[in-house]
Amino acid sequence: MRAAKLVQLLTEALEKQGYKIRNEKGNFRGGRCIFETERLVIMNKRFGDEERAEILARALAREDLDALFLLPEVRDYVERYANAPQIVVDLTESDAEAPTK
Repeated sequence: MRAAKLVQLLTEALEKQGYKIRNEKGNFRGGRCIFETERLVIMNKRFGDEERAEILARALAREDLDALFLLPEVRDYVERYANAPQIVVDLTESDAEAPTK
């Protein structure tokens, strides 16, 4: 399957899971995040379809895919990233960490 078609199918699958896909300029790779209540996948605008497909697949691999129909070729591609290491950054402050006045 061509990378452009894979990007399209992965994008549609993530949108069904409630994600918005954004392509932005900057010095970053990209990935999924949750900002307040909004679920996002942010990708570097300069990337080609192969890199975009990988970022989308990594994001989708973290979702429950049992109830989601994916073509077998797309599912196989996503499952490659199911056990891949991920970086988690929590930028929220808990009450215990908040400075007192």
